[in-house]
Amino acid sequence: MLQVEQTIPSKYSKLYADYVDKVRKSKKVDTIMWVVLDRGHRIEMIGKEKHRAMIEQLLGSGDVQRMKVAEEVMRRSIGTWEVR
Repeated sequence: MLQVEQTIPSKYSKLYADYVDKVRKSKKVDTIMWVVLDRGHRIEMIGKEKHRAMIEQLLGSGDVQRMKVAEEVMRRSIGTWEVR
């Protein structure tokens, strides 16, 4: 099990909580699609814990672009992503 000790910026705390809740409720699924368009990331299926850990790392990085990637992935994962 991956453990990440990152502080989630307050701007993303509600979205992160919604994301974690949705991921935990999806008991039938062991993997989640990692989807970020136009940012150089691969689209791939990864385990739920690794997915969450990657989100936490991006949010805790302090880098605005990396935090936007995390936001996009979380919104796509919970179904609230709106096309730009």
